[in-house]
Amino acid sequence: MPRSASQNASRRAATRDKLLDAALHLFARRGFAGTTVKAIAARAGIATGLLYSHFPGKEGLLRALFERSMTDVRLSFAMAESVGAHERLGALVRAAVGIVRSHLDFWRLGYAARTQPAVIASLGPALAEWGEAITGTLEGYLADLGSPAPQLDARALFAQIDGLCQHFALDPGEYPIDAVAERVIAQWSHGRAG
Repeated sequence: MPRSASQNASRRAATRDKLLDAALHLFARRGFAGTTVKAIAARAGIATGLLYSHFPGKEGLLRALFERSMTDVRLSFAMAESVGAHERLGALVRAAVGIVRSHLDFWRLGYAARTQPAVIASLGPALAEWGEAITGTLEGYLADLGSPAPQLDARALFAQIDGLCQHFALDPGEYPIDAVAERVIAQWSHGRAG
């Protein structure tokens, strides 16, 4: 009996997810340049040709991984919007900690990939746009808290959040991410670093 359209769509989505998971695993361990399309397909248990029916190549897989992660980031911003201005920054910083903790392979890959020329060529504009969107949101939060220079403060706060996540991604067993995150929240709770 032939599969229904919804069964085909479900199967296609499952294959796509398997490919993304395989790519993430290999990119995180071998690097973007050290991973082949053939290795990704083999890890996912599919033919290499089928991979190309889902993605144009490694760059497409990497872009899809970043987009999937940015969906998590957008959701954390949306959840932070549901609380008052004074709680919003804390909710956002804690959400960032939760995201990096639950998607550690992705964030390890993301931090390593930022320095690879092929990744910069493929994702540079999207990453810059994402960074500007986050900075813009932080700027609004800080303005609500009375920051005298919300644009500059937003860049400083984003650098702190990004830095604590990067340190954790590099050394999750030793880096005290929760304590550092709470310190960042305390520093900015009055609209500026204290």
